[in-house]
Amino acid sequence: MKKFISSLFNTRAAGLYFVLFAAAIGTATFIENDFGTSAAQKVIFKAWWFELLLILFGITILVNIQKYRMIQQKKWAVFLFHVAIIIIIIGAGVTRYFGFEGVMHIRENTASNSFLSADTYLNFDVISEGNTYSFSEPVLFASLGSNDFEESYQIGQHLVKVEVKDFLPNPEKQVISESIDGQPILKIVVAGTSGREEYYLEEGKTLRTPNLLFNFTEQPLSGAINISYQDDVLNIQAPRDLTRMVMATQEKDTLFANGAFQPLELRSLYS
Repeated sequence: MKKFISSLFNTRAAGLYFVLFAAAIGTATFIENDFGTSAAQKVIFKAWWFELLLILFGITILVNIQKYRMIQQKKWAVFLFHVAIIIIIIGAGVTRYFGFEGVMHIRENTASNSFLSADTYLNFDVISEGNTYSFSEPVLFASLGSNDFEESYQIGQHLVKVEVKDFLPNPEKQVISESIDGQPILKIVVAGTSGREEYYLEEGKTLRTPNLLFNFTEQPLSGAINISYQDDVLNIQAPRDLTRMVMATQEKDTLFANGAFQPLELRSLYS
């Protein structure tokens, strides 16, 4: 048993762990490119075996520092190199288990109290006997690997089972039909980091894109691009100056920030 444990933390094992680590993060690069960031996190970066690999690698580094008496023999360069690796692994562990990641949009001369977490959650409500019970369960779904979720909840006298049947990565919203009693819907096209991005915004709702907040409700929101629909006319108000160009005529004009609502020209470019 002692020989087996020793084989896990000798110099040869350290080299093996390093090669496996390099191969893992290299593979993660290809997975991220083909299946997305969430797939790379699920399969590699947040997988239990990857964390175990880092723990074994860190312990091996400590064992070798003691084994080769780096401090006693004053091998400061080699010692500092090994210590740096230990610090990096500890920092990764602190970030993994005690840190959080997300995006907070703060425009110039404004304040914000909202934070978009990078973690994903499965949110659902259970309505029983006039009471609403809200749940938010952390999940990590991706286009690669299994996406299983099955939990049971005691709601009053009832046991409610929640199960994910299927996961659709990168779904696209489309208006599939017109209806006399349907809701007005805007199709918004914005320039994203990877090119053209299309969104649909239903009346009475808000839409947050990576860089903009659209509000299609009766109540204007501060810091949002507010759009109203009254008497079959669309109007717009923006938190900053916008240049509008009608695509058909190439005519340009300016919409000033936080002014009165002005008619929203369809098939026009706002920048």
